[in-house]
Amino acid sequence: MMDDERAPRFLAGGGEMGKLTREFDWSKTPLGQPEGWPQSLRTTVRLLLNSRHPMFIWWGQELIQFYNDAYRQTMGPERHPSALGARGRECWAEIWNIIGPQIDYVMAGCGATWHEDRLVPVTRHGRLEDVWWTYSFSPIDLDDKVGGVLVVCRDVTSEHNATQSITLINEELKHRVKNVLAVLGAMASQTFHNVASRADLAKYLERVSAFGRANDLLIAANWAAAPLHDVVTTALQPYQTNEGQILVSGPPLFVKSQQALSLCLAIHELATNAIKYGSLSAANGHVSITWSVDDRDPEPQFVFVWQEIDGPPASEPREAGFGSRLIPRALKGDFGGSVEMNYEQTGLICRLTAPLNNLKSRLT
Repeated sequence: MMDDERAPRFLAGGGEMGKLTREFDWSKTPLGQPEGWPQSLRTTVRLLLNSRHPMFIWWGQELIQFYNDAYRQTMGPERHPSALGARGRECWAEIWNIIGPQIDYVMAGCGATWHEDRLVPVTRHGRLEDVWWTYSFSPIDLDDKVGGVLVVCRDVTSEHNATQSITLINEELKHRVKNVLAVLGAMASQTFHNVASRADLAKYLERVSAFGRANDLLIAANWAAAPLHDVVTTALQPYQTNEGQILVSGPPLFVKSQQALSLCLAIHELATNAIKYGSLSAANGHVSITWSVDDRDPEPQFVFVWQEIDGPPASEPREAGFGSRLIPRALKGDFGGSVEMNYEQTGLICRLTAPLNNLKSRLT
């Protein structure tokens, strides 16, 4: 044991664990007095004691232990303060089957390890708890070999449990949405039961199916947002007939949940029309779907274009049907932009332009 005035400078500071480390009788361990410790161990101990991130050290063949105040917060009375200066294998016997091979890997000179959201149970406060950790084991050099292992870690149990809860809720929500859509389909089948209504029933069920696919995508993305490319490809799943007939390209962008729904439904209507009357009805016809960011103006614009090529000439319908009304209204309202429908000799062109800031900047 030594007082603070006689303690080596590298043991200065470090809060409660710094004090305990200075007062510990290291002469009773294989390390001996701190004045004789290797420089790499001194430097790492000083780093550990003065860090606010949970850190732990195993040193030497006996894996003598050090830890800091931040790591102490993750321990129960079963190990604190008895773990300080103790041998690693004896201290962590209950989980040695998990961490032992990882320590051996580092001590053998094979490099560092990384473990994310990993279950490593810990006994604390009288019971074995399931604790999830994100941590790394890194080598501490000693001359031309590895002298010890530095652990930098974080208890991520609360985040893990929150993610699991969200997953369960989303699965339940997905199940309920599918049930609701199935009920709507059954009601429609009963309502449109005569022969004359079968075509209308088929259109309705196709739209319900498109809505269902969009919901599945959003549930997978936790409802906050969805990658634009995934939204487009999900909407196109039933219409990919010949390879290369529908071309999709654009930079990585994200759209909000309601934008994903309206875009999915709009693509369904455009694709259905293209198969019946547009470029996808022609042997050599195809569709180009592109999106880009136009930053020439002070406010960058998101530009989404559906373009039909090498199909029959497009003509504006005399009477606006469901799709003709849905596409401009839904896209304009949900994206806060403008929609142009151009009926060209080479095919239909639908262009959506909206402020880039109206899209989701990232997944959250």
